[in-house]
Amino acid sequence: MFAAVLLTSLLFAQAKLDPDECAVWQRELSFAQSVDNRDAKAFATYLRPDTVFAAGTENPVHGADMVLKNWAALLEGKPLRLRWRPNIVNIGGNRNVAISHGPYMIEDTRPDAKPKYRVGTFTTIWGRESADAPWLVVFDGPGEAVRPVEDLASAEKFMAQAPATCAAR
Repeated sequence: MFAAVLLTSLLFAQAKLDPDECAVWQRELSFAQSVDNRDAKAFATYLRPDTVFAAGTENPVHGADMVLKNWAALLEGKPLRLRWRPNIVNIGGNRNVAISHGPYMIEDTRPDAKPKYRVGTFTTIWGRESADAPWLVVFDGPGEAVRPVEDLASAEKFMAQAPATCAAR
């Protein structure tokens, strides 16, 4: 148990980010908002045509059209509600490639759902064609495995480990 708490606190200890990293952080946050708002049109604007979701798994979903089809029920809010926000964003030597990572929570909205709430972490790889182009999702893949939590308060506590705003340098 101690190791899990330590790992979680290390994962969510946010470093100060440079302006480009904060731009990716904000982009990830608005990407999540498009799902929370159930706005499929807005969601699509974050996807590269050749995006890959469930990257790093045995069953990846290739291409924006297939991702939109695969996420249609979720974007309609049936039967799940997904929320996430970034915590860690890194840009390396190539200033047009970034990785973001953070917590997410899933609420099963069916009245008899068990478990009702689950949490985990996500990882997204972002890319842009140039410094003035928008950041788009290249890969969206797994982070920490999904696990059930007792109630909404526990799920929100897990989410609260990530800050609500970008910590700029």
